[in-house]
Amino acid sequence: MRTDRSVDVLVIGSGGAGLTAAVTAMKAGLEVLVAEKDTVFGGTTATSGGVIWVPMNRHAQKLGAEIGVEDSIANARRYLEIEAGQYLDRDRIEAYLASGPAMVDFMERETEVRFHAMDFPDYHSEEEGASRIRSLGTLEYDAGKMGDMMATLKGELPQTLFMGLALGSSLEMKNFMKAGRSITAMGFVAKRMIRHFRDVALHGSSQSIVRGRALIARLARSLADGNVPIWLESPARELIVEDGRVVGARLDTPDGPVNVHVRHGVVLAAGGYPRDRERRREHHPGVTATMEPVLPVPMGNTGDSARMAEAAGGRFNGNLATAAAWMPTSQLPGASDFTGVWPHLVDRTKPGFMMVTPDGRRFANESCSYRDLIPEMLRAFEERGTDVAWLIADHRAVKRWGIGFVRPFPIPHGTYLRNGYLKRGQTLDDLARICGIDAAELSASVKRFNSFARSGVDEDYHRGASKYDRHHGDEENHPNPALGPLERGPFYAVRIYPGEITSYKGLATDLHARVLDAADRPIAGLYAVGNDQANVFGGAYPGAGATIGPGMVFGWRAAKHLAETAGRSLPGVTGETERLAAE
Repeated sequence: MRTDRSVDVLVIGSGGAGLTAAVTAMKAGLEVLVAEKDTVFGGTTATSGGVIWVPMNRHAQKLGAEIGVEDSIANARRYLEIEAGQYLDRDRIEAYLASGPAMVDFMERETEVRFHAMDFPDYHSEEEGASRIRSLGTLEYDAGKMGDMMATLKGELPQTLFMGLALGSSLEMKNFMKAGRSITAMGFVAKRMIRHFRDVALHGSSQSIVRGRALIARLARSLADGNVPIWLESPARELIVEDGRVVGARLDTPDGPVNVHVRHGVVLAAGGYPRDRERRREHHPGVTATMEPVLPVPMGNTGDSARMAEAAGGRFNGNLATAAAWMPTSQLPGASDFTGVWPHLVDRTKPGFMMVTPDGRRFANESCSYRDLIPEMLRAFEERGTDVAWLIADHRAVKRWGIGFVRPFPIPHGTYLRNGYLKRGQTLDDLARICGIDAAELSASVKRFNSFARSGVDEDYHRGASKYDRHHGDEENHPNPALGPLERGPFYAVRIYPGEITSYKGLATDLHARVLDAADRPIAGLYAVGNDQANVFGGAYPGAGATIGPGMVFGWRAAKHLAETAGRSLPGVTGETERLAAE
């Protein structure tokens, strides 16, 4: 039975940030309880790529030495100064840069969490201070180590699975994409699928947990080993405040209302407000303020933490460069939740794809980072009087890469034609008529785009000019990996929406992740991490893992501060550790 109780620390939310705070506090010897609103644990992190952006971590330094790439905290600082611009929060940035490497070392030394280096360009790779070695991926994890927890570990986005298999590394992804045209890739895929089906036959599911789900599994295993409970179906409804200090929270549990009192603090980590319609109307731009959100994020991310914190005197910080970590998305007809939404990470960056509004004109570099693409889309919507955008491709591109829910050859796509998700025309004029696009302008735009593809230079939007664009293109395509003509019918289109992977605006916090009041004073006993706190980069997105990275770093810092206020310390961590990391 879940009844009233007292603990040292209550963590509200079970994504990467919350579980990092929980496991760190546990390692300091504090008694911790995690409360999760959903029926499964893992939050947004479980369906993510499981990547963190942490400059000068030890894996990055090793990779840099191997491939001849130098980096430094000074470089990262300069890059973030440019990224954040007028929204720079110097103290929090310095805390992030100092604690990031120390957090990685701590987690790998004290918990089951394990990372691997990635050669992956920062999202604005041409800016001063940018690098290509700051992102870390999470190593896959064996489901056999999870025991009974597997039943409540949140799954991958089901729409992204292939016959129940989640693809982990970029090598796996490339081989699955090439399987229809490469014997070597087909052999790789066959072996991987045999292993998968063997796991399903013996265990009921794949035994390889990858990406964000692996990060959550590793954190949860560490918590279970320390006897830290995760209460599911237990949303927090109200913070308990006494004499200006947060001393607990009221939860709605399957056993009824429960008051959890804390001796040291409550950590809010409930995923931000992407599904809070009222706050979206107030803080989101353009059509995103009023449209039905088309998002691949949990349905329960409704801004609970912000409302509770404000009721306790906390301040919501809406003064950021942008409201969200944007993501172009598409949606199946009749979809009722996030399982019917596709995040367009891959297809639009490949040769043979372009994007237009109903007037038939392009509006952006289709290969730019997802965070940058949507503001350009919203500007085009405003200027052109529309709320519609289309991702268009020819037969060759769709056969090679797929498009949204549609998989590459040889997987059939008739279902998506029949349900209306995928539009097809034998000619561009046919496609324009079906989609309601100006046919003459579309034809002219494609002709101009094709000339760019043949020359390798996009004179309109500079697609393929940056290291980031080229990294996400096709190295077999010349002269520009990101540019390919649309020439061979039939032609296809999918409607694209201005979606997001999380909100960026959130609770004002200090460098210890303590929630601040209207006078910028910390509220005793209250912390906010992950997407519940206002983005540390001021609304910028510097590189792959730029949401989970800060989530884990400030989750770690919050727990470290809680431990210190309780007269405890983290094993192997001193102020000197962070100072040396920063230097």
